[in-house]
Amino acid sequence: GEYDILLFGVTGFTGKLATEYLKEKNYPIKWGVCGRNAAKVKDVLDKLGVDCPIEVADLVVEEGSEPYETLRGVVKKAKVVLTCAGPFERYGLALVRLCVEEGIHYADITGESDFVRSNIDQYHLKALEKGACIVSHCGNDCIPWDATVHAMFKLAKDKGYTLQECSTFTELPPTVAASGGTITTALYQLGKKREGKGEGTFDALLMTNKGDKSEFAMKNTSPKGTKEFAELKRSGEPWIMAPVMANCVRRSNALLGYNELLVYSECKLLPLNGSWWMRVKETSYNLLVGASVHLPFLSGLLVQPGEGPEREEMEKGWLKVYGMGLMKKGDEEAKINTTFSFIKDTGYLQTAHMLVEAGMLLVQNSKSNTCVPGVVTPAVAFGGEIVSRLESTIGAKFEIEVVPDGDLDSFLAWSK
Repeated sequence: GEYDILLFGVTGFTGKLATEYLKEKNYPIKWGVCGRNAAKVKDVLDKLGVDCPIEVADLVVEEGSEPYETLRGVVKKAKVVLTCAGPFERYGLALVRLCVEEGIHYADITGESDFVRSNIDQYHLKALEKGACIVSHCGNDCIPWDATVHAMFKLAKDKGYTLQECSTFTELPPTVAASGGTITTALYQLGKKREGKGEGTFDALLMTNKGDKSEFAMKNTSPKGTKEFAELKRSGEPWIMAPVMANCVRRSNALLGYNELLVYSECKLLPLNGSWWMRVKETSYNLLVGASVHLPFLSGLLVQPGEGPEREEMEKGWLKVYGMGLMKKGDEEAKINTTFSFIKDTGYLQTAHMLVEAGMLLVQNSKSNTCVPGVVTPAVAFGGEIVSRLESTIGAKFEIEVVPDGDLDSFLAWSK
């Protein structure tokens, strides 16, 4: 290919951050960007001080049309395609299809489970045939959670145990802002009509490399209301991304075989010193987003596409994902504790970084012919490599330890 990496969605908020990061890292690769409007793309690049090739193609195209073939010609120039252009059900369908058809590796930052299901259903077997690695969820949705569960599985397996249960607990800064792209995706998802699965069909997330239903299922026990966790001496609650994390883990389990009935849960920890006013503001904004689905004129009050949190706010951001696992070997059992820490905002800034680093792994693995084909997750595509890479490139830190049953002091020390 003409490009090691070709980046789509560069005029959006996260796409700009990914472009900036590629410039900053200055990896010894050939890379370029693609957009629908060359002038707008050039304006973004000029403001970022980036000098790289620009390709022009539309992402919303009908199969067989001239714009579709134009997009195919652009895709064929790349070894790896990265995209930040969402909503992905609107802007990603043709791109995935063409990457599969041409055997081009692909990664995105989607948190849209229906988009992933559709890609598995239509393209997983074809991607296996063509040797294309199609890996979604390569940002804040869902690398920290997917990698955490995979690390627990790997540790348990290496010690001769089986991972039985795992729970993740997400701790976020008290002020987490959304970008215009995220709001647009939320409105798109909330407003679309959904159809139930046909009789005799199964969840595409469970599809194996043979096209049948995996024997490795997952039970989602995420709380449906506020819950006290005695082990953590903290309370947690449901949040909008918990089902997305669970679906990603479900797909990883189906392909990697963590357990025939893995029990998984995810929740957001309530702030230790959270104010009632912050909760009111967060709830009010969520209600505004929901109301905008039915009253579109309200969307003008929301953050617009291309906009997002201030840079200073993102630099001060952070994320901690705590994990608790239970592994068994016969009658013997032990607990696993993990912490995955990020030192900047992961919603946008380090999502862009994670996507680029996932792309670099795809470039690296394509050279050694070790890319995992199919429509897969970060855990399936990269295993523990993605954790090591994020630790060495963006300041993330992953910790994992085994806590013998009954060692309460060690457990409490971790949970603090």
